[in-house]
Order: sequence, then C-alpha cells, then structure tokens
Amino acid sequence: MSKTQTKISKLISYWLRHRPEDGNIKLDEFGWAKIEDILIALKANNVETSKSDIIDLSQSFDKVRWKIDEVNNRIKSTHGHSVPITQEVESQTPPKILYHGTGAKNIESISKDGLKSMQRQYVHLSETIKMAREIGSRHGKAIIIEIETKKLIDKGWDFYKTEQDVWLTSEIPAKYLDF
Repeated sequence: MSKTQTKISKLISYWLRHRPEDGNIKLDEFGWAKIEDILIALKANNVETSKSDIIDLSQSFDKVRWKIDEVNNRIKSTHGHSVPITQEVESQTPPKILYHGTGAKNIESISKDGLKSMQRQYVHLSETIKMAREIGSRHGKAIIIEIETKKLIDKGWDFYKTEQDVWLTSEIPAKYLDF
C-alpha cells in the first residue's frame, strides 16, 4: 500500500470510527456515511480520489475494515467505533469459547476490572487463538484470555459478529475471564 493509500485509509477509518465531525461527515444511527461526503472531506485534506479508488482500496485490505453499499452510495466501518452506533444485525450465538488478545502489561488491570471497551463502543473478541495472539502482540508480549460465552449468554450478554469474524459484546467482568 502506498503512502497516499495509507493516508486515505487512516483518514476514512478515523472519521467513520471516531470523529466524523473532523471531516464534516454525518453518520446515520448505524454508522453509514455518504461516499460523496468522504470524497469532499478528503479533498479538503488535499487528497484527490474517486469512489472507485475507495472501493479498490477497501478491497486491498488484508481484512474487512469498511462495508460499502454501492447502490446507496454509502460506506461504514465494520468495527472499532468509539462513536455510538446501533448494530444492524441481530445478536448471534457465538462459539462456546472466544478469545481476547492483549499485552502482558494490561493483565493486572484486566484481572481486577475485567475487559473494558476502552475508547471503543464494544469489547472485541476473536474466534481463534491465532487471531487473538496477533491482536495481543500489537501491545507487547501477547497474552490470551479465554471467555466461556455460555455463562455470559445466560446472564444476558448479547454478541454481534462483524464481517471480519470479530465478535463484539459489552464489557466483561473479570470473574468470566480465564487467563
């Protein structure tokens, strides 16, 4: 990915996940923005591009980051929101075990306070140890936390699966975590 593509990707993701107002972009309740608004915001940041360039960029990622609705000319981030959005999908039954990858430096606070959404709207969980390890390694030495989902479902937790096989749920108290 070129430096320009990286800049475009980071700007779009930032606006769609965290600060749409910085690009003068309006998100609907589900997190959708008009592609035209994204193009205008990019132009205001001295980036000339087109709808087809954004679609091509989205398809070049190693994982699904955006969902593009070409019929209605709109785009949204698939996960990682710190701005409140409503999930468009119904909650789903997750696998019996999900995993959360984090850095060793975070274990003390997680073992005390549980998994928090931090700057995001939801806690992010993985279906595989491999995916959790990749995510955890971004934060130093990776530690994998195992979550038995049935206990949480029985207590009323909802789980949502993204297009990228990331599971989203509300904060999880430490008593439900296996280190």
